[in-house]
Amino acid sequence: MMSPVLKADTEGMSLCPSGSLTPPYSSAGAEPHWSARFIHWFVEARSHRVICLVLGVWVLNGFDLAFTILSHQQGMLQEANPFARHMLSSGTASIILYKIGLVMIGSYPLLRFRIARITEMGALVILCAYVLLAVHWSICYDHYAATINHSTDITELANFNYQSP
Repeated sequence: MMSPVLKADTEGMSLCPSGSLTPPYSSAGAEPHWSARFIHWFVEARSHRVICLVLGVWVLNGFDLAFTILSHQQGMLQEANPFARHMLSSGTASIILYKIGLVMIGSYPLLRFRIARITEMGALVILCAYVLLAVHWSICYDHYAATINHSTDITELANFNYQSP
C-alpha cells in the first residue's frame, strides 16, 4: 500500500503531458535556478523561441531608432525614405510613433502564427537583418568619431578609396 504523500505525488504526475520534455532540474525537490528554467522554457516550444526573436527585433529596432534620431540631429544622416524624412523633419515624437507602429504591424503576424516553422525562420531572418544594421551603425559611428575632431567632411569618407603603400 502506498503512503498518502507518495500517492498524491504520483497522481499529480499523470497530469503532465506525455510529449513534453522532462526538466533538467528534476532532482529531489530542489528549486531550479532561474537560468535552468529559462533554458528549459526556451527549448520547450517554437512559440517561445519566436517570442524571444521578436523581442530581439524590438530591442534592436529601438537602437536603430535612437541612432537614427541622434545622427539626424547631428547632421550626419540624409534619410532616403521620403516618408521617414518627413517624420524626422516633423519632430522626434512623430518618427518614434512611426517606427513603433511599423514594428507593431510587422510583429503581429509573427506572434499570431508563432507555432509555424516558417514564422520562426522569418523572425530569425528579420533579427539577422537588424543585427547587420546594428553593425552598419557601429561602422558609421566609428567613421564619425574619426572625423569629429578634424575638418574632414563625412561625405569625403564615403568617396575615399584606400590605397595601400
